[in-house]
Amino acid sequence: MKISIIICAYNEESGIGRLLKNLGKQRQPPEITDHEIIVVASGCTDRTVLIVKECMVEDSKIKLIQEKERRGKAAAMNRAFKVASGELVVSIPADVQPSEDGLYHLLVPFRDPTVSAVSGNPTQHPKSLKSGFLAKIANITYAFWVKQMKTLNDAGLAAHSSGEFMAMKAEVTKHIPEESAAEDSYISVMARRKGHIIFASKAIVYNIMPSNIIDYINQRRRWLYGHFQTHRLTGEYPTVMDTMIFHRTKLAMSIFKEVFLENPKRLLYFFATALVEAGIYALAVTDTIMQRRYAVWPIIKSTKVKMKD
Repeated sequence: MKISIIICAYNEESGIGRLLKNLGKQRQPPEITDHEIIVVASGCTDRTVLIVKECMVEDSKIKLIQEKERRGKAAAMNRAFKVASGELVVSIPADVQPSEDGLYHLLVPFRDPTVSAVSGNPTQHPKSLKSGFLAKIANITYAFWVKQMKTLNDAGLAAHSSGEFMAMKAEVTKHIPEESAAEDSYISVMARRKGHIIFASKAIVYNIMPSNIIDYINQRRRWLYGHFQTHRLTGEYPTVMDTMIFHRTKLAMSIFKEVFLENPKRLLYFFATALVEAGIYALAVTDTIMQRRYAVWPIIKSTKVKMKD
């Protein structure tokens, strides 16, 4: 079996080289006999393309697609789909780093033929942990997300894969609507219609959270807008806390309860988190009403820094 790893990049000189080397060293299940790494560099004005070409000299599995302008991640992925030859497709952004054996754990669930997609587990690297008020809010939000994914996974109800690290059968979709602001939500709905989605908690990928409240709000605002948009495009909501709280309220409340029972100190920041999330929700609803386009989203600059070793 062959896998195609797709990386969409825009001005990612701080991390693309390290990611490509990381992927080249990742262990894969024995049933995976071949792989390719497809980098789509869209409108890059920094050293991203040069770094990729340097890596291509060392690793013949890397392929480069250059786009003159940045048209959004969905458009970039569609370009990659056209040349991808693997039975499985892995999507990973250029600004994250899989943990040791992260790719292995992402691919193993496909041994079950009913599995159509697998979500990895994005988290902060221990050496990149933030502190302060924003970190407390972000950690609560992440705790909800992990608990929700594990709960739904155990119940066989998982219907969302994280765009930070995900894999799917190539047959799930060959095209994403290019206006899509949350391609992972769209793919997840398509995957759920063709099989089961699994949350692989050991498939850890390290990312960097925003370091200021404005970037945090803008990031979460785009994600939530994308979830609303997915409903408009497919007729279904992704199973994320922002939408579950309204159409699966009982389950969402039980997850809230478990998160706080695990760590009662989280209650100290709950109301602040709820207030920030309510503001983000209002902004996303406004964006939806105003039909704002997020296919080419604003760069969250504070996440584009070199990750610590």
